[in-house]
Amino acid sequence: MGDRDRNDQGRKRGSGWWRTAPLLGLYRPALVAAGVGLLFSLAGAAAVARWEDRVNRIEFESTAETDSIVMQNGMNEYISRLVALRTLFESANEEITRSEFQTFSARLFEHHPGMLRISWLPRVNRKERAEYEAAAVADGLSGYRIKSLQGERFATAPQSDEYFPVFYSTYPKTSPVYGMDYASVPERAAALERARDNDRIASVRARLYDPRGGGRLSYALVAVPVYAKGTSRDTVADRRRNLTGYVVGVFDLPLLIEAIRGTTGASPAVSVNVYPPFTAGIVGLEEMMPDYSSAPSAPQSMRDVARGLHWSGHLKIGDTDWQVRAMPTVGGSLEMTYDRAGAVLIVGMLLTLSLSIYLMLASRNSRRLSLANRRVLELAQTDVLTGLPNRAFFLARLDELNAQLKNGGWTFSILMLDLDRFKNVNDSLGHGAGDALLRLVAQRLKSAVRATDVLARLGGDEFAIIQEGCEDQRASSTELAARIAKLIAEPFPLPGHRVEIGTSIGIAVAPDHGSDQEQLLKKADLALYRSKSAGRNCFTIYDEAMSAELEARNTLEGDLRDAIALCQLEVHYQPFMDAGTGARRGFEALVRWRHPTRGLIPPDQFIALAEETGLIVPLGEFVLRRACADAAAWPSDLMVAVNLSPIQFKEADLFDVINAALRDSGLSPQRLEIEITESVLLERGTENLAFMERLKSIGVELALDDFGTGYSSLSYLTAFPFDKIKIDKSFIRNLTHQPRSSAIISSIVTLARGLDMSVTAEGVETSEEFERLKALGVNFAQGYLFSRPLPIDQIELDGPAEGSQRDAA
Repeated sequence: MGDRDRNDQGRKRGSGWWRTAPLLGLYRPALVAAGVGLLFSLAGAAAVARWEDRVNRIEFESTAETDSIVMQNGMNEYISRLVALRTLFESANEEITRSEFQTFSARLFEHHPGMLRISWLPRVNRKERAEYEAAAVADGLSGYRIKSLQGERFATAPQSDEYFPVFYSTYPKTSPVYGMDYASVPERAAALERARDNDRIASVRARLYDPRGGGRLSYALVAVPVYAKGTSRDTVADRRRNLTGYVVGVFDLPLLIEAIRGTTGASPAVSVNVYPPFTAGIVGLEEMMPDYSSAPSAPQSMRDVARGLHWSGHLKIGDTDWQVRAMPTVGGSLEMTYDRAGAVLIVGMLLTLSLSIYLMLASRNSRRLSLANRRVLELAQTDVLTGLPNRAFFLARLDELNAQLKNGGWTFSILMLDLDRFKNVNDSLGHGAGDALLRLVAQRLKSAVRATDVLARLGGDEFAIIQEGCEDQRASSTELAARIAKLIAEPFPLPGHRVEIGTSIGIAVAPDHGSDQEQLLKKADLALYRSKSAGRNCFTIYDEAMSAELEARNTLEGDLRDAIALCQLEVHYQPFMDAGTGARRGFEALVRWRHPTRGLIPPDQFIALAEETGLIVPLGEFVLRRACADAAAWPSDLMVAVNLSPIQFKEADLFDVINAALRDSGLSPQRLEIEITESVLLERGTENLAFMERLKSIGVELALDDFGTGYSSLSYLTAFPFDKIKIDKSFIRNLTHQPRSSAIISSIVTLARGLDMSVTAEGVETSEEFERLKALGVNFAQGYLFSRPLPIDQIELDGPAEGSQRDAA
């Protein structure tokens, strides 16, 4: 404070100014500021609390849903192994022995602790009763007889027309359970009837037999119907007549679910309770206690769970839904907290107090206000997730540099970045993992650029860099792009996962490629598109040819629309042969485009364009309908295979389209084979599984196409109902000079046989390859050795297919 200020204050005190000024008028600005500040602090805290509540709920529900999907996939794995055991009974030419049953059961469920017991329940009529009892005694089951369960004790079963006794089992031979007639227990008998009449897996919650009485109910009894080999099961009457028995598995739910969650690294931040299925007539349903609880504390009733934040779902076991309730773990990272709201309230009140004091002292107000305005401007130009500058800041800085360039400033370059395979991370691990990955990407990008460069996040998985002040701008920008591509290609550590992605980069240099914002951004985007088309995880500098290519691409897109509307597309057919007999078993439908001026356009020049523009949907429907119509005129032993694009799988009416094509053409569904690539299985797994099961229910066969080229996973073969595996031609090309290719194909054939699937080898071009494939056990072969794809009018349906291994597609 200066001398003049001190003198002024002395004069005011001397004149009695402080004594005469009204107190209310003196403190009114401070009181008003305090009241308004408190009001805004409370409002801000409430808004932040609502935001925190919404963010926490979204993150919690995403994590809970992921855990539920993991549990369901694990349960499906167990049930698929029971179905494999049914295949053993339905495919065997001779009766399965007790030792074979026990050996196969032990192998199927090795390292699967949730499976408590597996049993075989044959269908025994009144006349066969004595014969089965004698056979069991002769097989080492001393005193075996068919028994009924009366309370907690067994008694000899009364005479009945039909029994379903425990005949084979993984129980010790001394167990009294042998001979127990499941038909004598009402709830188990009802589950067997459902399984038989619907030809599906049925389940029931059950208490296991305990001679001491009591026992917990947290067991799921799963029944799989087994029918006589080669018999019909089209109608309920057929299924009742041809039933030979049941494969029954008893799941220990707590042990099974704990094993699934333990092996898949379930989130500790979510506590999961699994409750019994809802049953009509149960009183006090809200008080139901769980069959399984992941929390170490005492289990909670459904009423207790409903009082707090929770997520509801289902765990499907056969045809019965167990209830799943998830809650944030006490003390976990997802527990509802309002730290930010409290911080906002405290900060708001402190600021209000400070503002009141400043008003009272009448000092430094303008400076504080200037700092606050500057902070607001920074927040408006900052990306909240990564802390990087946002699109608004980037565009403003780009305009500044363009203006400086016109006045003789430095040249600069723009690098547009787009993350490769980021969507896969979001879809498979959730948006929380995607956000964490974006923050890690931002940190690596910061380490790659200079302090003078501008690094911004434009939105989603898009980033941009402005690099200026380099003597050789092109060389510097390409060096920076190469360094970034290498950094991003290194694995990212996420909780429980190691994620590998890449980045595609497009580069535009000013003023060579433009002197305004619109031109530079457009050309950088064109270069980025070229990088993605070139295989991703690379960088490209814009050149004038890209604009010409874009114009040509737009022209080709218009021509393709016209071609679909004017039916200029053709369907050619390539046969696939039975490797054992050499007989032709069917044809794969392949689309060709005969352009009126450019002639026959190869598929690799328009299929990708059709998928990008959505034209693949009408194009695919045309191919499907034409293939079904053509195949309807072929001999009844020939099939037709049609490939579906991943884009088509996103159409809600795809099943209706396939049904309509079959109905309009008159083709039997059993003669249609739908080929699906592995990329389809990476997204919308639950919806796609339901769709594939609907196709199977009407008789359509399913083939996994190009196996081994993408994200090949054995889980696809057990989780999805495929009939056939198609080995990609890249393995066939290396077959005669790389032993590893033979080993891989042999392994695939062995795996397919175990899962009751057939195998087709694509791209067979030489007799040596064909003979080698036959020796490895491949069921079918397809390639130029037999025929190139031909129009329908050039196919000789009555004779063998002809072709040359040198023919072009």
